[in-house]
Amino acid sequence: MPVDLRTHDPDDGVDIDPGTNKAKIIKLLYSNPHLGYKPSEIHTNLDIPKGSVTTTLLRLCESDHIGKTTDGYYHALESRDDLRRFATGLVQVEDLTSRYAGDELSPGDAEQTRSREERLENITESERTANEIDTELAGLEDDLE
Repeated sequence: MPVDLRTHDPDDGVDIDPGTNKAKIIKLLYSNPHLGYKPSEIHTNLDIPKGSVTTTLLRLCESDHIGKTTDGYYHALESRDDLRRFATGLVQVEDLTSRYAGDELSPGDAEQTRSREERLENITESERTANEIDTELAGLEDDLE
């Protein structure tokens, strides 16, 4: 998945694509940091195939994204604030998309959702265009005189 290099921070620490099984499991565990889940419970809660759950949990444990108790419960790690913020972001996006599902965005809404850099870029382009127009208008006024 391509990244926007203007906002990309390679030191962010969270290298998980939203919409993947990893992200779903992270969201579940870090949204409920006081709970531990067996793989079968994660399978039931998230409707991810059992084999995929087991493999993904092992990978997440190996990469220190989640913890596992000695009796087999997987859980969020208290030290991973970055993953807690990531999970919170996933929940917020899900809430917004479900709340506004079916709502049509107007061009004004789309304008408001653009990044600060995109808005500044457009302002700069608009200023350039305005300067060009001013020059052209001055030339036309000279022709009229």
